[in-house]
Amino acid sequence: MWFKAFTRFLRNVTKPVSVFIIPHNGMQSVRFNLPVLALLLFGTAWTGMTIWAGYIAGQHFDYYVTKADNRILRTKMAYVSEQVEQGMAYLEMTKRTDNQLRKVLGMDPDALQKEEGEGGPQESDLKDFRRMLNAKASEIKETTLNNSIKKMQEESRKRLSSYNEITLYLTDRHNSARATPAIWPTEGRVTSPFGYRIAPLRNASDYHTGIDIANEAGTPIYATADGVVRHAGWANGYGMCAVIDHGFGYSTLYGHMSQILTKEGAVVKRGQLIGRMGSTGTSTGNHLHYEVWTGGLPRDPMKFLQVGAKHPANYTGLFDGIFGGM
Repeated sequence: MWFKAFTRFLRNVTKPVSVFIIPHNGMQSVRFNLPVLALLLFGTAWTGMTIWAGYIAGQHFDYYVTKADNRILRTKMAYVSEQVEQGMAYLEMTKRTDNQLRKVLGMDPDALQKEEGEGGPQESDLKDFRRMLNAKASEIKETTLNNSIKKMQEESRKRLSSYNEITLYLTDRHNSARATPAIWPTEGRVTSPFGYRIAPLRNASDYHTGIDIANEAGTPIYATADGVVRHAGWANGYGMCAVIDHGFGYSTLYGHMSQILTKEGAVVKRGQLIGRMGSTGTSTGNHLHYEVWTGGLPRDPMKFLQVGAKHPANYTGLFDGIFGGM
């Protein structure tokens, strides 16, 4: 059955067909007699060539698109590389500034490197990076760029850590300076210095743990440093007195006042009015008995006072210009 059908198909495809070409400009018509098989073979060949040509054209199109993308990518990498180079240069400048700042403040410039090891962009790294930028964009290696970015990130982290450390150091120095008694507590003349003396009421030698500053009754008395009032009231011998804890191991005492203008637990600032001069307690006249304690021992207050500046308004703390808003 199938053999007869195949034979019939062969007879049909081998039969000739006529193809006419009739021009419209008056030329003679052309006639071709071709078997059906030839037309089928021609159509198959034409379809195959069309598919092959489309495939080749697609490959070339992808090639040129990829080539254009690569050119754009290399241009972008060159731009990013220039930005990274600038960033590395800025980090190098911040590193130098950091070291100079540490030297000015008396801090160890190499402390951060000792703690975390060497790292960050060095001069050699910058030179290598600049040489890479001077080359063609196509020669810029992604690994080199990634390594440079990692070094920038590491150096940025170290600089941030260092500046945080410097900020804490300055804050501590500021707080320490504000806690150090450094102004005259009142105006007047020193009538009794620190150390051994002849006690005026007992006519015997004793150790004077502060200084006496005499003036008229009601003369203002000021806190000589920032702190917290630990005592504000009567104390045997000292009369009406106030004791201020300044932190950092410092405390001050103000005795024989006629009036206390603060209370226990109050936070006071350097130069703040805390009382007025009087003659309460064991006293022979209007004066302020002023003591400075540090490390649990009384110290000579004269060592903490500014020479030639007997009014609190004349004093400015070492870091007040930096931390004025604190």
